[in-house]
Amino acid sequence: MNKRLLIKNIAGETTESERQEVSKWISADKMNESYYINLMNLVVCKDMLKENHHIFSELELNERLQGLNNKIGVKNGSPLKLSDKKHKIFDRRFYLYLSAAASLLLLLSLLFNIYQFSSKETPEVTTPLAMGPRTDVINTFYTERGVKGKIVLEDSTVVWLNSDSRIIYPEHFSNDLREVKFEGEGFFEVKKNSEWPMIVTTGKGMSIKVLGTKFHIRSYNNDETEQATLFTGKIQLAKLVKGKGGIMEKRTFDMIPNEVVVFNKTGVELISQKADTTKKVAWKRGELIFDETPMSEVVKMLERWHGAKIVVKESSILNFRFTGSFNSESLVQILELIKFTSPIDYSIVDNVAYLKVRKI
Repeated sequence: MNKRLLIKNIAGETTESERQEVSKWISADKMNESYYINLMNLVVCKDMLKENHHIFSELELNERLQGLNNKIGVKNGSPLKLSDKKHKIFDRRFYLYLSAAASLLLLLSLLFNIYQFSSKETPEVTTPLAMGPRTDVINTFYTERGVKGKIVLEDSTVVWLNSDSRIIYPEHFSNDLREVKFEGEGFFEVKKNSEWPMIVTTGKGMSIKVLGTKFHIRSYNNDETEQATLFTGKIQLAKLVKGKGGIMEKRTFDMIPNEVVVFNKTGVELISQKADTTKKVAWKRGELIFDETPMSEVVKMLERWHGAKIVVKESSILNFRFTGSFNSESLVQILELIKFTSPIDYSIVDNVAYLKVRKI
């Protein structure tokens, strides 16, 4: 298998016959699959390098690419051995899962960690919900805990996904609307088209109508709130909330740049026109920022960021707030700082971190 063809496939530039050829090669042998994932890691990181979201220099990435070639026993442009094992049916949407996993190995590299938690979650394999007309094929792109991802939709819209996030979208948009569903945290760069609006809906009922703009969504199902922040352009935000007498009513907001709207279980919690957009997408730059953040949120953010399991042994811990900024620190290093700046102690047993109040 020619490496140029593999890179072309990662970039989404292959023809249908070429995609089938790559798919057949990947499914033929575990070594082929491992090579493809590692190659995808390098391509993703080089893409991030262009946008200054990298942790390795271009020289380091090239050295790692050469190391990968040496390890697998190939040279640039040389064919890779194709196993004679029985081929499995390998759905092209499996590449979406691979692209999500791709950023894990380098962006959360063990080079920057003194301890690494392992995730035991079962990978999600994406399959079409229906086959038929061109708008009927539905794809799901999911980033597991500890993983970040980036996807480009059919209309050239770019979506960055933080850990434990999911976007559901048609392979081909309809002629009237560009409709997608989203859960988790993401940053959208929507391709502008005034006659072809995009509608983004969340699992918690928030709806965003977009014509072309940049905005941020945070809508995890296990969070108390969900929010949207506008960076540039205009969006219309809508959600059903409880009104007077407990009757549900639709609230609509025409948002302006630097505005953030936060919903809680009962209605609108906050509307601000002074959003710190830099902090909102710190995760996109590989930064984890806490600013007087309640420990209940700190725990969830650390679990998503490191793909870890954290158990709070005493509820009083949730009354504390934490401030700190991290880049490549491991979970253990962060827990050590929490321990140093608060009465919270921790222990680790079988890859699970337990938090408790330190005995004086």
